[in-house]
Order: sequence, then structure tokens, then C-alpha cells
Amino acid sequence: MALTLLLVFVIGLCVGSLLNLVVVRLPREGAFGGWPRCTRCGRPLAWWQMLPLVGWLAQRGRGRCCGRPLGWIFPLVELTSGVSLALLYARYGLGAPFFYLAFVAAVLIVTGAIDWLHRFIYTFVILGAALVAVIGAPFVPHHSLLNALLGALVAGFVFAIFFALARAMYPGRSAPFGLGDVYLAIFIGAAVGIVNLMPAIFIGMLLAGLFSAALLLMRRAGWPGVPEYISYGTFLCIGALGYLLARGL
Repeated sequence: MALTLLLVFVIGLCVGSLLNLVVVRLPREGAFGGWPRCTRCGRPLAWWQMLPLVGWLAQRGRGRCCGRPLGWIFPLVELTSGVSLALLYARYGLGAPFFYLAFVAAVLIVTGAIDWLHRFIYTFVILGAALVAVIGAPFVPHHSLLNALLGALVAGFVFAIFFALARAMYPGRSAPFGLGDVYLAIFIGAAVGIVNLMPAIFIGMLLAGLFSAALLLMRRAGWPGVPEYISYGTFLCIGALGYLLARGL
């Protein structure tokens, strides 16, 4: 069992490496082809630099070709993917729940990483994933088509109200809560269902609130470079993924 879990973890790391390609290339709009390149200088990567987690550690977090920092989010994506698949396999084995939640985890990881880097959520990705979550729900124990639809509708309705309030509070300015967060909530609602919606969403909202409070204290203390807004969707992704890994459906 331990060796099997280790194998699944390694496979998860490789999946995370593929997810990183999406994280890097999706914002470039269509630049999915070609050999992977350094995210800082654009030079082609050697084969060993593409090894999941190992490549980043071997370079000590800096590009071998340019010496510039590569960013911590890329190894974190790979590690999160590996841990997620291992935990899901330990709970469900290779059944429908495993593949369903592995898909959900991949969407949450990619969406959370892109939102953290760019403060942007891709509508076609998240709503397409929500449709897949609804279609796949009847094949997963303790989930159903009705459960997924109710979760999506309730989450979308509540977060649409949040979005309207944010726009009213910040007229003519960039609001801290965007329409992409509404779409993300719809996906989370479809993925976890109405039964698990409240805790899955609440965890992310709590984390976002705590992080916002910390940033506010840092700004008042005179810290330089403190961002005005947070990537709210990232915290929703963290909360939903953490809940699913700890509790399941």
C-alpha cells in the first residue's frame, strides 16, 4: 500500500507539472505549443529542469540560464497535485470518486494559481468545469445531479449578491470581488453539492478574511509594497480543496 501511494504521489507530481504548463501558458492566449521555456527569460529548458519538484529544487528556485527567481508557486502546484492524488487514492481507490475529485482538484489548483499570479479567472474554463462536475455527479456516491445543481445555483446566487455589493461599494474602481469569483463559486457548488457547500465555501472566505486583515495591519504599520487587493478566488480554491481532501463528499 505504501509503495502504491508513493507511485500515485509521483504521478500526481507529474500531473502537477502539466498543470503548471496550463498556469503559465493559458494567460498567454493560445501559446500551448512548443518546448517548455524558462518563465523568466524564455530560454528552452533542459530535460532535468522539467522534473517535477526536483528541477526547481536542483536550481535552488532560480533559473539556471538567467539566475532570476522562478517563483514558489510552481513547485507548490506540483506538490499540491501529488498530495491531493495520494490522499484521494488512499480514501477512494481507483473508483469514480477518485477520478471525479482528481478533476475537481486539478481545476481548483490551476484556477487558484492563475488567480494568485494574475488576479483573473477564466470564464470558459471554470464554467466548462462546472458543467463537467454536474454531468459527473450522478456517477459519484453521496452526490447526485440534483445535489450538484442546487449547490451551483445557491452558490451562484449568494456570490452574485456579494458581487453586486462590491460594485456598489467601489463605483468606478476595481472591486476586490469580481465576477470570476461568482463563476468559481458556481463550480465549487456543483463539485461539492448543496450538502457540503457551506463548509467548503466558508473555509475559503475565512482564510481570505484573515489574510486581508493581515495585509491591513501591514499597511497601517507602514510596510512597503503591500497590495491593496487580494486574489479572493485563490482562497476559495484553497478552502474547497482542503475541505474535499479532509472530508470528502
